[in-house]
Amino acid sequence: MNLLTKNTWQQHLGYALKIGIGSALAILLAELLGLNFAASAGIITLLTISTTKVQTWRLCLQRIGTFLVTVLLAFFIQPIHQLEWISYGVILVLLTFGLSARNLLPTLSVNAVVLTHLLAGKALTLAAIINEFWLLVIGLFIAIVVNHFQHYESQKKYLNYCRTISEKKFKIVFEKLAAYLADSEVNNHVWDDIIGLEKELHNYTQVAFAYQQNRLPLTDDFYLDYFEMRTQQCNVLHNLHYEIKKLRRIKSDSAVIVAFLNEIAAHFGEMSQPIHQLHMMDQLVQKIEDASLPQTKEEFLRKARLYHILMDLEEFLIFKKRFLQKHHPEKVAAYEAQLATEE
Repeated sequence: MNLLTKNTWQQHLGYALKIGIGSALAILLAELLGLNFAASAGIITLLTISTTKVQTWRLCLQRIGTFLVTVLLAFFIQPIHQLEWISYGVILVLLTFGLSARNLLPTLSVNAVVLTHLLAGKALTLAAIINEFWLLVIGLFIAIVVNHFQHYESQKKYLNYCRTISEKKFKIVFEKLAAYLADSEVNNHVWDDIIGLEKELHNYTQVAFAYQQNRLPLTDDFYLDYFEMRTQQCNVLHNLHYEIKKLRRIKSDSAVIVAFLNEIAAHFGEMSQPIHQLHMMDQLVQKIEDASLPQTKEEFLRKARLYHILMDLEEFLIFKKRFLQKHHPEKVAAYEAQLATEE
């Protein structure tokens, strides 16, 4: 079983344990306090536990606010409590409309259950409201406590594995791009590989976002920034498709890009500095600018296409440089100082 599959099963198991244990504890606590409808506390815990601590806290605050609105609606529509089903329908219409307008529909299920309890009696009493409030507090409290337990080391190990996989696939993509451009007869499906890599990076970014949200209030956005940077780079490669497809027919121009693609592939990795490649890029652009002016429309289009591809590749490298400047500024500064000394 590889790490990707193992981590998926661990996530499913961890979520299931939180739901089961948290709901049971909430019901037990409600029963010990002698509350009516104790099982509702377990349901509230079940519906509140989310994939991240931030989402759970946000949902808790929303549940408290919408609970108060539900109680107010039940209080104002007391005159028709004798027809419980009519009261329930009227309040639910108003509540659903308000929650939908405010993007708070995830809180509806709990409030619907609260409403059934409040309308069960012939009159809305303070004791019934207090009972429902404590059920809500218990359910939310247990959800927060249970969701506080996170296996950060396992999550980091998984994200590091995802980083390694994505870097290997990027390297393969660049090698395939170089081969595709070097030989007009080659059809190695490199563009399909780029699309597949983009989908994987989207999934990795979601995992990194969940990890970041679970780490708050600590600031730990390294993995999220990393996969967002790789996604941006993948978008750049997408934009190259049309231009490279045309450039591969012209051997003299394609040879320049092939050499540069191989250079990027040879030094691809998280800590590899793009400064050297950017310096090479400047030299190539300068060479194009120093060349004689195009005499025909075809020469002009060739030169413009080559320049456009180089600019896209420069953007690809700049995304990496910005990431390193944010998370490893001292290493970037040391490398730039070393490069300046060599020059």
